[in-house]
Amino acid sequence: MTGISFTAIDFETANNYRASACAVGLTKVSAGKVVEQTAWLMKPLPGYDEFSAVNVGIHGITAAQVRGMPDWRSMYGPMMEFIGADVLVGHNVSFERSVISKANEVCGLPMPDLDFHCTLTLARKHLDLARYTLSDVVGALQLPAFNHHDAGDDARASALIAIELARRSGAATLEALWPAPARKVSSGQPNYYSSGYTRRLADLPAANTAANPYGPLFGQTIVFSGDLAAMPRAKAQDAAAAKGAVIANSTTKKVTMVVCAELGLVNGPLSSKVKRAHELAAAGQDIQVIGEAAFLRLMAFK
Repeated sequence: MTGISFTAIDFETANNYRASACAVGLTKVSAGKVVEQTAWLMKPLPGYDEFSAVNVGIHGITAAQVRGMPDWRSMYGPMMEFIGADVLVGHNVSFERSVISKANEVCGLPMPDLDFHCTLTLARKHLDLARYTLSDVVGALQLPAFNHHDAGDDARASALIAIELARRSGAATLEALWPAPARKVSSGQPNYYSSGYTRRLADLPAANTAANPYGPLFGQTIVFSGDLAAMPRAKAQDAAAAKGAVIANSTTKKVTMVVCAELGLVNGPLSSKVKRAHELAAAGQDIQVIGEAAFLRLMAFK
């Protein structure tokens, strides 16, 4: 397995917001063998540092444990130095990708040019299980027991899953282990539903004029700031348009509602769309800023 080399990664977060990383685990694999591993606690970024009881109940990390620790701005450099030029591997690795993206966005850093491969996808391909949680897959492959939701242990477990499935399948390279999907004939349409994608103005969905005119979203002109936890921005735009809302990309004098994915964070940084909404409201415009929970309640209105 000389071609099976990568870094496995796992994050734990303080709350539901991806920018609230409080721990990272990293395991380096070279030629199909674990050669190095490390794990660090970190203080979540300012404005994202409230520890949810649910998250603490999962991973056991508390605010007291990370008080005085460096945050993402200090840990990002050493983390990237450890990763180097490796592909990143994780179990449901889209979570890890979004943590890096959101934390970098808050810090004004670009998203690094990294390739990601998912052991959850790999396990579903090779194993027939009732569930595919990290613990379930580790058990099915008879890999060593580990402390689930410890970032270091989870990263190592993900690495061992990839190594074992490569061994069982005879894959000698990452390309063989995770073959690229067959190319589809392009429709000429971009992937609106990938996280962070911003549609062109001409591609925004049209308001459904046949929607319930008494619905709370009917006739509103809505801008979305960020991707909701429940769905990517484009799906939220489609859902609102189906309720009769006009969708816009920027906060103009025609906008009546800004849906902010991360509204409510204490001292959380405001997006330019939200800042502009506050300026317009102060100048007398009828415009409101709401969070994801409020938007989903409005969406539930029939």
